[in-house]
Amino acid sequence: MSERSMKPRLFRAPAAPGGSGTIFRLLAGLVLLATPVAAQDTTAVRSTSVVYLTGASIYIGAGRADGLIEGQSVSVIRKDSTAATLRVVFLSSRQAACERVQGTADVVVGDLIRYQPTPSTIPTVVTTATRTTRHRLSGPGIHGRIGARYLVAQESPGNGGFNQPSVDLRFDGLGVAGTPIGMAVDVRTRRTTSSRSDGTSTVDGHTRLYQAALFWNQPGSGFRLAVGRQYLTAVTSVSLFDGGLMEVGGSHLTVGAFGGTEPAPADLGYSRQIQDFGGYLQLHSASGSGSPWSMTAGGVGSYSSGKANREFAFLQTSVSTRAFSFYGLQEVDYYRPWKVQQGESSISPTSTYVSTSLRPARWLALNAAYDNRRSVRLYRDAVDPATSFDDAYRKGVWSGISLIGRRVRVSGDVRFSDGGSSGSATAYTGTFGLDGLTPLHLGFTGRFTQYRNATIDGTILTGRLGADPWQAVHVDLTGGLRNENVPLADPSHRNISWFGVDVDVSIARSWYLSLSGQRERAPDITTTQFYGSLSWRF
Repeated sequence: MSERSMKPRLFRAPAAPGGSGTIFRLLAGLVLLATPVAAQDTTAVRSTSVVYLTGASIYIGAGRADGLIEGQSVSVIRKDSTAATLRVVFLSSRQAACERVQGTADVVVGDLIRYQPTPSTIPTVVTTATRTTRHRLSGPGIHGRIGARYLVAQESPGNGGFNQPSVDLRFDGLGVAGTPIGMAVDVRTRRTTSSRSDGTSTVDGHTRLYQAALFWNQPGSGFRLAVGRQYLTAVTSVSLFDGGLMEVGGSHLTVGAFGGTEPAPADLGYSRQIQDFGGYLQLHSASGSGSPWSMTAGGVGSYSSGKANREFAFLQTSVSTRAFSFYGLQEVDYYRPWKVQQGESSISPTSTYVSTSLRPARWLALNAAYDNRRSVRLYRDAVDPATSFDDAYRKGVWSGISLIGRRVRVSGDVRFSDGGSSGSATAYTGTFGLDGLTPLHLGFTGRFTQYRNATIDGTILTGRLGADPWQAVHVDLTGGLRNENVPLADPSHRNISWFGVDVDVSIARSWYLSLSGQRERAPDITTTQFYGSLSWRF
C-alpha cells in the first residue's frame, strides 16, 4: 500500500465551527426508544458506495457500526476489478471519510466500495497458536505508524524557500487487552527553516496534537463513549473538539450527544474560548445492508465567552444502491435579535450540499451536485495549479456523464460556479482514463478544462501516468499546463506549467518509503520541491 497520502501537507483549511439544554432533554427521551441489538459478527466481504466528495476526501456509506476501523483499507470496484485503494481516516457510526492511497484519481459518487469488516467479538484469551500467527496491521489491539519526513522547496530567482523535517506518530487501539477500551492518538512535530532572497532566515517549530481520545465500545451493546480530542464526522460543521461524545444505537436508530471546546486555531493548543454543544438523531439501515441509507437530524450551539457564536440545525441524508446514490446536507442557522437588527433573518438556510448519481447501466453514470457550503475540510497531498482552481471555484452547480468500461473511463461535466473566492465562472471538463494495461499495470488519466469568468479566459490540461514495475513499487509521472488570458492585466497572458514524479516502495510489509519531486514554472518564478518519507506501520 502506498503512503503518498500521508505526507505532512495533508491537512489544510479546517471546517468552520458549529446546543443547548433543550437538545439534551429531547435526546434523553429518544435514547429510551433505541433498543440495543447485538452487532453482526461476520467477516464476509461487504459492499457500500461513495456518497460524496470533498476536495480529496472521499466519504463512503459505511462506518464503525458496519465493521470499519480507522486505518483500514477499502477497495473501489469497477467491472469486478480494483480501480483504487482508499484508507479510512475518520469514522462515525454510519459513515467514513477516506483518502486515496493507490489507483485511479477520478473516484466519483456512486462508485462501488468493498471492504472486510472487523469482527465485533474481541478475543480475551491468547493461545499459543495466536502468538505464532503473523502480526496483523489492523483489528483488535494497538496499531499505527511512525514516520520521519523531509520537505524542501526552492524558488528562483531569489533563492528563497524552506526546508522542513518532521516526525509524526499515529496509533489506534481497538479492544485493548481484551477490554472494550479503545484509543486514538495523532501527534505531529515539525521544524521549518525559511530563507529569504536577502540572505536572512527564520525558524518556526510546531508540535500539534490532532487526536488524543479514549473510547468505550462494548461489542454488541450499542453504546459508545469517547472522551478527549476527536473528530466529529457525524456533524459536518464541527471538526476537531476537546470533549465527550456519547452514542446509543439499535438496529435502525442511533442517538448521539456531544460537548466540548474548540482548540486554538493557530497551534491547536487547548482553549476554552469557544464551547460547542449538540446532539443528533440518526435513522439508518441495518448493519451490513446491501442498500445502506441513513438520515441524520440534529442541532449545534457554539458559544464564545458566554455569547452565541453560531446556533444551527442540520439534516443530512444518504442513500446508496446499485443504480442510485444520493447525499444531501442542509444547515439552518438561528440568529439572535441583535443580528436580526443588522439585517439578518432570524431563521436562515446557510450551508447546502447535494450530490446524486444515477446509474441506469453498469457502464453509464449520470451525476449532478450543488455546493453552497460555507467551508469544507480539505485534505491535500500536494497543491498544484489544477487543485488550486478546483478549490477556488468549488461553490456552484454541476452535472456530467461518465462512461465506465473494464479498463477505459470517459467523463464530461459542466460547472456553473457562483460565490467562490474567484467569483462566477463557467467551466467545461473532460477526462479520460486507462487502467491495468500490460503486466506493468500501466494507468493513465488525462483532464482538459476550459473556463471563463468576467475577467479571465483559461484552460487546464493535466496528465498522470502510473505503473507498477515491481510488486512492491509504484511510480507516477504527473504534469500539467494552465493558460489564462486576462485582457485587463499586464501582461495579459499567463502560462503555468508543472511536472513531477512520485515513487512509493513497500518494504517487508510494514515499512514504506515515499519519494517525490515537482517543478512548477510560473511567470517570473520557478519553484522546485522535493519530499521524502520513511514510515513503519505496526
